[in-house]
Amino acid sequence: MSSPNQYFVLIVPACAALLGIAMIYCWSRLRDHRYLLWIASGYISTAIPMGIHSLMPNEQLARWTLPLSAMYLYGVWALSHGVALRFGGRAHPRLAGAIVLVTLGLLFYFSQIDDDLWLRLQILNWGLALLVALPVKSILSGRSRTIPLATLLRASYLTALLYAFVRVFALATLIPHEMQPELTRSGLWLLMLATNMFISIWVALAILTSTAMSIVQTLDHERSRDPLTRLLNRRAFFEQVKKRLELYGHSGWAVMTCDLDHFKMVNDTWGHAAGDRALKEFGALLARTVRQDDLAARFGGEEFVLLIRSTSLHTAVLVAERLRNSVMNLHIPATAHTLTASFGVVQLNSNGDINQAIEQADRLLYEAKHAGRNKVVWKAS
Repeated sequence: MSSPNQYFVLIVPACAALLGIAMIYCWSRLRDHRYLLWIASGYISTAIPMGIHSLMPNEQLARWTLPLSAMYLYGVWALSHGVALRFGGRAHPRLAGAIVLVTLGLLFYFSQIDDDLWLRLQILNWGLALLVALPVKSILSGRSRTIPLATLLRASYLTALLYAFVRVFALATLIPHEMQPELTRSGLWLLMLATNMFISIWVALAILTSTAMSIVQTLDHERSRDPLTRLLNRRAFFEQVKKRLELYGHSGWAVMTCDLDHFKMVNDTWGHAAGDRALKEFGALLARTVRQDDLAARFGGEEFVLLIRSTSLHTAVLVAERLRNSVMNLHIPATAHTLTASFGVVQLNSNGDINQAIEQADRLLYEAKHAGRNKVVWKAS
């Protein structure tokens, strides 16, 4: 083998190992992204036998077939399992185990009993291709819609799957038995290594880019949410209102303000833990009640604001009444207090001034408080 070719066959496993190390580093900073560790394990576990296999003389391959093949098979399954986890699924470990056992059994026979390098290559590559195919169902599932760059990641992995089967048929049709001694020195072998390197780098970049975008989305989500109730905070509420009004226009909306009655008494009597529990339960009730186009936010303390998609003020008032009745059914452990809430509801006027509408709804809310609490007060804006 010429010196340039020797260097090249080492570049491919070295790249795979470096990709694995990069994944481990990312996982060390992002422990919640467990799939990164599996993918890292896959890259490193395939890099080791790839380097040994490319440099080892063919006459020694039979002796090392089983350990090298076991590392290949584990590495490919680990990578497949990691990708499946990224899409919220699994790479069928029991089925994978069966594929690995059958593959290793056949490899043992054709290395220790009936030495046949050509058949060993076919068997190993079929086993690898089947392992690559295991996460396809997870990749194509509807859950992938929430993953950033899901289309790119899906296309990258399916390209790797296609290549795995193309490699099987290329080895079966382009390498006759008489070429066995020269296999790892052939141009086809170098082409396969180059393709492996390109696809490995491409898939790794797709995974890392998707992960980075997930982190950005998570940070943006956390920045937009009230930490206790997980509803929108004040800033995010106004941002979303602007988008809603630009998308749907200013008509057909109602603004609702509400807060829990006697909330200070709950804090003073049963402690802040009970008060926080009351806010969380009320926030969860609002989240369950609002529809896709509606918005619910906590502005601070026990004050909440909603933007309701409503063709009439009457419809929005019915929503408020339903909420008012539901609040009284909320149970706060370790307290003997029945929660109630007061509401102010206005129709958003044609100019869409959300601040003016909130101020008017607040005035109605205070009217409800002064009228005895646990009431809904409304007025056309």
